[in-house]
Amino acid sequence: MDSCPQWHEAGLDAGVDARAAGDVQSLAGLHTGARGRVIEVASARVSGLSLGDMAGSTIARRLLELGFVPGERLEVVAESRPGRDPIAVRIGSSIFALRRREANAVLVELESAEPFGATEGL
Repeated sequence: MDSCPQWHEAGLDAGVDARAAGDVQSLAGLHTGARGRVIEVASARVSGLSLGDMAGSTIARRLLELGFVPGERLEVVAESRPGRDPIAVRIGSSIFALRRREANAVLVELESAEPFGATEGL
């Protein structure tokens, strides 16, 4: 049982609004240097994605626990060669390596090319 199902519901609602407003893609489709904000982390139960786990939500839950929460900024910092798998993603002050099939569950609204970590509202 998920300890905070409201996270999933809030993320799904935010994802619907953002998809209508801007350019939203799966993290798996982004290349080095791409920046954006997390819109939602979709579990296999909701999205029909094959995340490779029996419960269908374990990977999505782990991504949320790592910080892939709606509104968080991220940047793709590297891709492995050959095959582009895994990818290195900076979120907050951490960098994580994700397989493309895991990254497929993260929907991202792309941002302009402002520097990552620039403080808004200064």
